[in-house]
Amino acid sequence: MNFRWRRALYRVARAEGPERIAAEWWRQLPGEEEAPTRDYYRIEDSEGRRYWLYRQGLYSSASQAAPRWFMHGVFA
Repeated sequence: MNFRWRRALYRVARAEGPERIAAEWWRQLPGEEEAPTRDYYRIEDSEGRRYWLYRQGLYSSASQAAPRWFMHGVFA
């Protein structure tokens, strides 16, 4: 697997996850749209650099938009 970030392609060597973080259902107001679910992954590339990525949204949900991927952070 690979991922692209800042126009560079990175080869995934190891991955851990997902760790799901769902919206706080008790804070949702009646009639308000539900916040997308986030699945976090810890990724290590072929050169040993580590990243924290997340996917916002679910692939199986036909009612929501297609999921999107984001870079949450880089480990030092």
